[in-house]
Amino acid sequence: MSNGTTTQGGTGTGTATNQATSTRDKAQQAIGDLGDNPVALLAGGVALGVLVGVLLPRIAKERELLDPLGRTLAQRATAAAQAAKEAGRQEIDALIPDKDATKERVSAFFGSITDAAKGAAQQA
Repeated sequence: MSNGTTTQGGTGTGTATNQATSTRDKAQQAIGDLGDNPVALLAGGVALGVLVGVLLPRIAKERELLDPLGRTLAQRATAAAQAAKEAGRQEIDALIPDKDATKERVSAFFGSITDAAKGAAQQA
C-alpha cells in the first residue's frame, strides 16, 4: 500500500507511530501526576536512595569512619529514650495521688457527709 502500512498482520509505521505517541502521552501524564503529589515523589526518592544504598557494597574506609558515628547516635538515642521514659513516669506519678493522701481525703469526705446527715436529722 502507498501509506506505508502492511496488509499482513496489521502492523506498520502508522501503528508504531500511534503507539509511540500513546506511550509519550502516558509518560507525560505520569510526570504530571508526580508533580501533583510531592509526598509520593519524596517517598519514591527515599525508597530509591535506600535501594541504591543497600545494593552498593560498603568499603572498609566507610565502615571505619561511620561505625563510631553509628554507635554514638545509637547511645544518644537510647539515653534520650530512657530520659523520656523516666520523665513520663515522673509526670504520671505526680498526677496520681498518694495512697495515704487519698485515704485521708475520702475519710474526711465521708465524715462531712455523716455530719451533714446528723445535722439534717436533728433539724427535722
